[in-house]
Order: sequence, then C-alpha cells, then structure tokens
Amino acid sequence: MSENSDALKRGYDAFNNGDIDGVSEIFADDISWEGPNTDGVPMSGRNDGKDAVLRALGQIGESFETFNVSPDEMVEEGDTIVVLSHIEARSRSGNEVKSPGVEIWRMSNGKAGRVQSLVDTAEVKKALGG
Repeated sequence: MSENSDALKRGYDAFNNGDIDGVSEIFADDISWEGPNTDGVPMSGRNDGKDAVLRALGQIGESFETFNVSPDEMVEEGDTIVVLSHIEARSRSGNEVKSPGVEIWRMSNGKAGRVQSLVDTAEVKKALGG
C-alpha cells in the first residue's frame, strides 16, 4: 500500500460514515472534480477547489437518504489510482439504486488533486425520479 492508496481508503471510509472533515483531509486545496455532465445528477460537471467539491458532495446528501460507495478494487500506477466501485443508495423518495462506478484519482503525497468520476447516470436519474 502506498501513502496515496491509504489516504483514499480513509477517504472512502470517512465518506461512507458521513465524516465530511475526514473526506476533506484527502483533498488538495486546489482539487478539481469532474463528474458526468448530466443535469439533475449530483456531482455533475466540473467543480474546482476544495469548497466547491465539498458543496457538490453535499448535493448527494440532499438527494439521497443513504449513499454508500464501496471501493472494490484499486489499480495504482504512479500517482494515478483507478477505483472500480459500486454504489448502493436510496433516494429521499425511497427509490434504490445499485450501480458500478469508476473514480480516477490523481494523487500527490496523500492528497487528491484531480478526480474524474463515472457512474450510470440513467440509473441515478431513475432513482431520483427523473
């Protein structure tokens, strides 16, 4: 395990436990997070800077009663870590979603500088009633 993969594991655990401070600790101040460009899906588009990313993460809590991301596999090459994950969530309206996801993390010294996140937006929108 590297410093970067250890940090990511802590970040996923913090996220799944609702510990926003723990999540924030693994983000560089100038982090850039790019999600799918789909209206009505939390974390869509590009968010630059730690505060913007944390606000965007807050959209998940606004839309979902529960939301868990399980990192199934981490493939690490240098400072890039590709995480093959699964999402299990229940929307505020009671709809469930289970979907694979992929997160590509660019890390340096245990801090995320750039993240690209891919998820089945059709499944998420369906769960959100869209």
